Formats: sequence, structure tokens, C-alpha cells
Amino acid sequence: MANDLSDKKLLKNLLKAVKELTEVLKKNDFVKKNDDGLINLQKSESKRVQIKHENAITSPMVGTVYLSPEPKANAFIKQGQSVKKGDTLMIIEAMKTFNPIKCQKAGKIEKILVNDSEPVEFGQPLVVIK
Repeated sequence: MANDLSDKKLLKNLLKAVKELTEVLKKNDFVKKNDDGLINLQKSESKRVQIKHENAITSPMVGTVYLSPEPKANAFIKQGQSVKKGDTLMIIEAMKTFNPIKCQKAGKIEKILVNDSEPVEFGQPLVVIK
């Protein structure tokens, strides 16, 4: 009898844990699909929202962005810094090739929209220049 009670308690705790896990998965962009009473969880299609920034320079390629010429070196740019056409703003590494991203117009760095060593997508805004 005591064994039955401990089994019921264990089952109740497991069901509670599964319910909590299901809620966490749903909140983190997983979709629950019922198929003949079974619960299947799968990552939903990406719903990445591209925020439009006026005066933004966008990534011309997919790759990894670097804000300085080498590790531990000063960044190419800082927020509030004045830049001129042709200045290197950052580097994007794609297929082991380092591609400098050049400033397309003179202005002031309003906002840097990416972090060092982070992956970037084609067309993703990188920096806003006013």
C-alpha cells in the first residue's frame, strides 16, 4: 500500500514536470502538435522580424561580424564617432575571407546594431549613420 502511494506521488510529480516543460517549450517558440493523442514538439519556422533603420548600413553577405581588426584591438568605430566615406566600420568573415565593410557616406555613428563575433544575415542592419 505504501508503495502504491509513493508510485502515485511520483507519477503526479512527473506529470506536473511534463506540463511545466511543455509550457516552457511553447513559450520559447516551439509548436505543440497533437497527432492521435501524441504530443510532438518541434521548432516553429523562424519569425525573425527585421527592424528597418533609416540611414543603416546593411550586411552585404552572411557571415560573422568583427568590430575590430584583431582580438583585443580597439574597435573600428564607437557610438558618436564621426566617420567619412570609405572608412572601415567593421569586418565580416565569410568562408574564411575577411571582408571590410566601408562607410558609404560621411556622418556620425548613431548606433551600432551588432555585437562582436556574432553571426549576421544578408541585409541585416549593422550600423546607423546620421
